[in-house]
Amino acid sequence: MSPRMWFTLVLRSLGSYEVLSGLGSFVTALNVHLGWFAGSATTLAFINHGVESTVVGSMLVFWAPRFSALLVPPSPSIHAEPSAEVPANV
Repeated sequence: MSPRMWFTLVLRSLGSYEVLSGLGSFVTALNVHLGWFAGSATTLAFINHGVESTVVGSMLVFWAPRFSALLVPPSPSIHAEPSAEVPANV
């Protein structure tokens, strides 16, 4: 795989992690709303974090090839030319 494809894979992996993290924040917001979690943050704080994580993660998952094309230069094309010493099969 080329470096650009590896970088795209890494971006998509990070995006998937962010989406899962955002979903966890929504579960925590539900727990705060139901009174099962006694913390100093409010329900809307967890919802805000969940929306942000889900949006950023979705952007990374769906637009990873575009981001990768912007940040990683293309690999140089390697043309292997046969040497004059090796006869070609005809």
